[in-house]
Amino acid sequence: MGERVRHQLGLTLIIISCLLWGCVLLVPMLALSLAHKGLISTGLILISEAIFWVGILISGKELAHRHRQNLNPYHWWQKVSKKRR
Repeated sequence: MGERVRHQLGLTLIIISCLLWGCVLLVPMLALSLAHKGLISTGLILISEAIFWVGILISGKELAHRHRQNLNPYHWWQKVSKKRR
Protein backbone atom coordinates (compact mmCIF):
# COMPACT_ATOMS: atom_id res chain seq x y z
CA MET A 1 0.00 0.00 0.00
CA GLY A 2 1.41 3.38 -0.97
CA GLU A 3 2.27 5.96 1.65
CA ARG A 4 -0.22 8.48 0.27
CA VAL A 5 -3.03 5.93 0.30
CA ARG A 6 -2.16 5.00 3.91
CA HIS A 7 -2.30 8.65 4.96
CA GLN A 8 -5.64 9.19 3.23
CA LEU A 9 -7.13 6.03 4.73
CA GLY A 10 -5.92 7.03 8.19
CA LEU A 11 -7.34 10.55 7.87
CA THR A 12 -10.63 9.15 6.58
CA LEU A 13 -10.91 6.92 9.63
CA ILE A 14 -10.13 9.86 11.93
CA ILE A 15 -12.84 11.95 10.24
CA ILE A 16 -15.34 9.08 10.58
CA SER A 17 -14.42 8.89 14.26
CA CYS A 18 -15.21 12.59 14.69
CA LEU A 19 -18.55 12.13 12.94
CA LEU A 20 -19.43 9.27 15.29
CA TRP A 21 -18.65 11.52 18.26
CA GLY A 22 -21.09 14.03 16.76
CA CYS A 23 -23.72 11.31 16.57
CA VAL A 24 -23.42 10.85 20.34
CA LEU A 25 -24.91 14.34 20.68
CA LEU A 26 -27.99 13.22 18.72
CA VAL A 27 -28.71 10.13 20.83
CA PRO A 28 -30.68 11.99 23.56
CA MET A 29 -33.16 13.13 20.90
CA LEU A 30 -34.11 9.56 19.99
CA ALA A 31 -37.42 8.17 21.19
CA LEU A 32 -35.89 5.29 23.14
CA SER A 33 -35.67 4.28 26.76
CA LEU A 34 -32.86 5.67 28.90
CA ALA A 35 -31.16 2.26 29.00
CA HIS A 36 -31.12 2.01 25.21
CA LYS A 37 -29.78 5.55 24.88
CA GLY A 38 -26.99 4.70 27.31
CA LEU A 39 -26.08 1.56 25.38
CA ILE A 40 -26.08 3.36 22.05
CA SER A 41 -24.00 6.24 23.42
CA THR A 42 -21.48 3.87 24.99
CA GLY A 43 -21.24 1.83 21.81
CA LEU A 44 -20.72 4.92 19.66
CA ILE A 45 -17.99 6.21 21.97
CA LEU A 46 -16.14 2.89 22.05
CA ILE A 47 -16.38 2.39 18.29
CA SER A 48 -15.33 5.98 17.68
CA GLU A 49 -12.25 5.66 19.88
CA ALA A 50 -11.26 2.36 18.27
CA ILE A 51 -11.61 3.83 14.77
CA PHE A 52 -9.63 6.91 15.81
CA TRP A 53 -6.67 4.91 17.10
CA VAL A 54 -6.70 2.58 14.09
CA GLY A 55 -6.63 5.69 11.89
CA ILE A 56 -3.67 7.05 13.85
CA LEU A 57 -1.82 3.73 13.54
CA ILE A 58 -2.48 3.50 9.80
CA SER A 59 -1.63 7.11 9.00
CA GLY A 60 1.72 6.92 10.78
CA LYS A 61 3.61 8.80 13.45
CA GLU A 62 4.74 11.67 11.22
CA LEU A 63 1.25 12.57 10.03
CA ALA A 64 -0.17 12.31 13.56
CA HIS A 65 2.58 14.60 14.88
CA ARG A 66 1.97 17.16 12.12
CA HIS A 67 -1.78 17.24 12.74
CA ARG A 68 -1.25 17.43 16.50
CA GLN A 69 0.86 20.54 15.95
CA ASN A 70 -1.84 22.06 13.74
CA LEU A 71 -4.44 21.50 16.47
CA ASN A 72 -2.32 23.01 19.25
CA PRO A 73 -3.41 26.63 19.97
CA TYR A 74 0.15 27.50 21.05
CA HIS A 75 1.30 27.01 17.46
CA TRP A 76 -1.57 29.18 16.17
CA TRP A 77 -0.26 32.15 18.15
CA GLN A 78 3.29 31.54 16.98
CA LYS A 79 2.11 31.69 13.36
CA VAL A 80 0.19 34.93 14.02
CA SER A 81 3.15 36.58 15.75
CA LYS A 82 5.48 35.61 12.88
CA LYS A 83 3.12 37.23 10.35
CA ARG A 84 3.07 40.49 12.33
CA ARG A 85 6.84 40.92 12.12
